[in-house]
Amino acid sequence: MIPDNIPSAQKYYRSNEIEWLMQPYETEHDFDDDIILLDAIAETVASLDATDQQMIHLIYYERKTFQQAAKAVGISAKSHAWRKTHAAVNKLEILLKQNPAIMEILNKKYGITGD
Repeated sequence: MIPDNIPSAQKYYRSNEIEWLMQPYETEHDFDDDIILLDAIAETVASLDATDQQMIHLIYYERKTFQQAAKAVGISAKSHAWRKTHAAVNKLEILLKQNPAIMEILNKKYGITGD
């Protein structure tokens, strides 16, 4: 079904849903905000200590198990690795919410206030 907010002239040219989905994106997008956001997030992650960065990387990017991550960073048990990762993510969340540039863009683009 073609959305109701598409003008009738465009509906004529978009005769089916697949054709409509294949049309170019017609809304302005502010890529400058995306670059600023990515840079601010990278700086925030870099401000974490090395072990916190490594745990986040191992668990969320390399998709390692907590047991594998524990072994990689020299932690004795996977439960300690889970706690370390959980603490690192909590620290990251707090730091991200404290960054006014990040919160301004998230609020403008997505209505996220950080409360």
